[in-house]
Amino acid sequence: MSPLPALPDGWRLEHFTEIDGTNAELLRRAGDGEPSGLAIYADIQSAGRGRRGRSWNSPKGNLCLSVLIDAPSAIAGQAGFAAALALIDAIEAEVGTGIADLRCKWPNDLLLDDAKVAGLLLEAVPNRDQVVIGMGVNLVPVDVADAVYPVGTLTAYKIEPAALASQVCDSLALWINSWKTIGFAPLRRAWLERAVGLGEGITVRLPHDQLEGIFDDLADDGALLLNQGAVGVRSISAGDVFFGPEG
Repeated sequence: MSPLPALPDGWRLEHFTEIDGTNAELLRRAGDGEPSGLAIYADIQSAGRGRRGRSWNSPKGNLCLSVLIDAPSAIAGQAGFAAALALIDAIEAEVGTGIADLRCKWPNDLLLDDAKVAGLLLEAVPNRDQVVIGMGVNLVPVDVADAVYPVGTLTAYKIEPAALASQVCDSLALWINSWKTIGFAPLRRAWLERAVGLGEGITVRLPHDQLEGIFDDLADDGALLLNQGAVGVRSISAGDVFFGPEG
């Protein structure tokens, strides 16, 4: 493992040239009693995972980063909003300017020009109030055969994975501290300012259903509020969002 830049107090960042999965490694370490604040990133993942058990293609040059934080299981999903905002902060810090078209897609993706450039995977640590936040960022071109959404890349910005990993930790520490001391409201407000599809027609695909309506808002717990007109407003805690009435 390579030496890495200084981090916020209590945080540790480890680097692997190759690993089965950064989330898998942190889940193992957490099961052995690892305290929060550990982040690991890898050049290559041999068995990277995305949401709903999908594979995550991880060619060398992309960022594959996972972070272990303390989070009560009942609200652990809110940490994903902190991670999305931290990723935006970190990317813009590396680029040196804001990127207007870098947007948050509910629940856990980042889009650039309507294509997915980053995804997050949250996994609760069994029997502990901890959650692993996995982040995959496309810094180089990616070939995804089974993609359910257009795939994009940040290649044009020439971002180095190690530098971005350090920046993410810096920003995530701030957002997590805000969440723990103030609550979810600041995260919700900041996320909505970068949200894509707000006030527009969307399709939400659930494991055994598909719903259409208007993306009205985020609930106070981070659930998506889907306005289905005469049917009413439905609160959705998990699902795949597609834009337009057909998805």
